[in-house]
Amino acid sequence: MKVAVIGGGAIGTVHAKAYVAAGAQLVGVVEPVTAVGERFSTAFGVPVFDTLDSLLAGDNPPEAISICTPPFTHRQLAEVAMKAGVHVLCEKPMAHTIEDARALHRSAEASNVTFATAYCHRFQPELELIHSHIETGEIGTVRTFFNAFSGHQDDIETRWFGRKELAGGGALIDAGIHSIDIFRYLCGEVDSATGTLATVLDGTGLEVEHTAAMTLRSVTHVIGTIECSWKSPTGQSIVRVEGSEGSLTFDYARQGQVAKQSRSGEVEILQVSPGNRFEREIADFIRSVTVGMRPRTGSLDGLVGVAVLDEVYSQSDNRSLGSSILNEVA
Repeated sequence: MKVAVIGGGAIGTVHAKAYVAAGAQLVGVVEPVTAVGERFSTAFGVPVFDTLDSLLAGDNPPEAISICTPPFTHRQLAEVAMKAGVHVLCEKPMAHTIEDARALHRSAEASNVTFATAYCHRFQPELELIHSHIETGEIGTVRTFFNAFSGHQDDIETRWFGRKELAGGGALIDAGIHSIDIFRYLCGEVDSATGTLATVLDGTGLEVEHTAAMTLRSVTHVIGTIECSWKSPTGQSIVRVEGSEGSLTFDYARQGQVAKQSRSGEVEILQVSPGNRFEREIADFIRSVTVGMRPRTGSLDGLVGVAVLDEVYSQSDNRSLGSSILNEVA
């Protein structure tokens, strides 16, 4: 299958490597920044195009693309590609606003091509193992979920991630949207969502939240607690699900292992063969295109993620930054 990557930066490079590993034919990259495009071209031996239109009008157009650009561009790029009959794997978030996400979902549903949302953690082998154990009742009835994705981004203020009009938000839309999808995968559909955001008030120019917390509730009343941050000095990436008969925990620092704890406190380390979640995600996308089946995470999954984020952001926007409950009640 002929594929191209739209956006030759860090995540675009990850997609390209996964396509190569899957045996796909990489035919080009769309990248307006000269230095980034040249670096990508050197690494993968493909031509660089300034625009998606020029790529599609070229001598060797792709059958499918990965959209790896800032979120505000996703809808326009995806709709152009789908109109041309090109299959789309779109990086999360599906769009930077709920309006664009709804419109893109409608376009995807009306098209005759495959549209997949890139939620790579669904393809993490350890989370697949946890999902399997939940489905077979190994920990009883699921009660609670905890997930943290945190780390330290020194230069976030100078990148597009820190600009609201380009990204749509900060740590929540960057990392928290993965958390929402993991919660849906393991615990079911979201019934309600609340959250709170924190933004640095130090004049650095960061326009979005650096840290966020969410509480989700599923339709079966599983309570999920989620933390994400760009400003954690040590950081952690962990998923834990607790049920009536025990718990399952995956620490991303311990690849290939899931800790299963019983009600008595006994801990068993479950072993699973580690796997590259990006390569497995790309393989699923290619299989969906070639076989004609639905991808594991389609446009509806992308829309639901943005809808949950929109609910949390809407709540947070109703409070004045820097105010306190003490001041409001005094």
